[in-house]
Amino acid sequence: MLPVALSGQVDALWSAFVESGASPLEAVEQVTGLIADRDIGATGIRSPELLDTAMAFLDSAQMQDPTIQGKAYEYLIGKLVTSQSDPIVTPRHIIRLMIDMVEPSPDDTIIDPSVGTGGFLVAAGEYLRDHHPRLWLDAAVRENLDSTTFTGVDSDASMCAIASMNLRLHGIQRPAISHRDALAADGAGPSVGSFSLLLANPPFGGIHDADVTAKELLKVVGTKKSELLFLIRAVQLLSDRGRAAIIVPDSVLYGTSKAHIAVRRMLVEEHSLEGVVRLPAGVFRPTSGTSTSILLFRKEGVTDSVWFYDVRADGFTLDDERSPAEGDDLPDVVARWRSLPAAPALPDGPAGPGVDAPRASTATRARGAQSFLVPRAEIAEQGYDLTFSRYGLVFAERIAHRAPNEILIDVTRLELKIQKAAAALARSLNEPIDPPWSSPRSRDSDVGRQQ
Repeated sequence: MLPVALSGQVDALWSAFVESGASPLEAVEQVTGLIADRDIGATGIRSPELLDTAMAFLDSAQMQDPTIQGKAYEYLIGKLVTSQSDPIVTPRHIIRLMIDMVEPSPDDTIIDPSVGTGGFLVAAGEYLRDHHPRLWLDAAVRENLDSTTFTGVDSDASMCAIASMNLRLHGIQRPAISHRDALAADGAGPSVGSFSLLLANPPFGGIHDADVTAKELLKVVGTKKSELLFLIRAVQLLSDRGRAAIIVPDSVLYGTSKAHIAVRRMLVEEHSLEGVVRLPAGVFRPTSGTSTSILLFRKEGVTDSVWFYDVRADGFTLDDERSPAEGDDLPDVVARWRSLPAAPALPDGPAGPGVDAPRASTATRARGAQSFLVPRAEIAEQGYDLTFSRYGLVFAERIAHRAPNEILIDVTRLELKIQKAAAALARSLNEPIDPPWSSPRSRDSDVGRQQ
């Protein structure tokens, strides 16, 4: 957590860059350049005043602490989320959820084929440091962690520079960050079958140039959709028994094109699709309102059953502000995911069918619960549809309707009460009320007599 005083300084620096006319991405790029090389980085700053402000911040006493320096840089990158014109940055708590579910190990070789700012690789490094602290004391192991454990690829050179700096400031000195297209033709992308863990939030909604796309991707299924191509590439990049956690748009889960169905069938029938975690629709706001889910799978065997979880709250409001809020399903996601293999299921709870204690296994939960398992055969019967709503049960509330005659009697009684109340009010004002059948002429004559 960044100290409040320092976050205020980062906010002020950010404002200075934006006021100078720099875009949010340019602001991060220019700070990155200054950290990497003061002399070269200074040439890109728009004004002497802005350069002085930036240098004063980077030379401050707090920024000499490597840990604080890394947190400040991460906080700066996080401000990209506020700009709708810049690349989507995966929220840190969603990254942490995915890391906690795949549990990186010291033996993993980890890749993000759409590395962006490097958030997944940074979080994986932090997980290893927190859970295996002694690794960093062994010189040989440390060398391996610094140079070969973490690989990132991105088609945007600016993102590669930011990701590389982000990892360096978080203790990974020589990460393998490459400016390449992960979907590119043979020999231009990362080596296939080389990675035991893949983490990604790849770009979606786009069409990849068929002339550039690797032929081995196009052979699997005829599509140009980037989100489907990235899923195929993810499988190819993994070593045997390698595992992956990837964010995909929900259209991947229910699309009816031959390509959509073929990719889902591949994951279910040729590999082990283990989980589908549905994220709240506003999780990427304000940069995107696209509904997304996390797919978790292994490159091995065949799917036995798929675990579905519907995340309804992630600890933040689902509007553009994304402010902290009550309600957070993410700890429950991790607890239930880890309890799947052996923990016994509890009986239905008082809240309804399948609603049980937070730490109960999901292995035999009813379909009306927030998470449950679905066998492979049933998914195949449904055309490999992977949407939560396809298999979840919605229990309708039972409402007892009154007989029409009873309602009519009550309406008549209410009308009589209204008439009596109006008559009483008129008497109190000493103004007689004409019956509804009286004519306008009789009313006029009555008025004349009163005058």
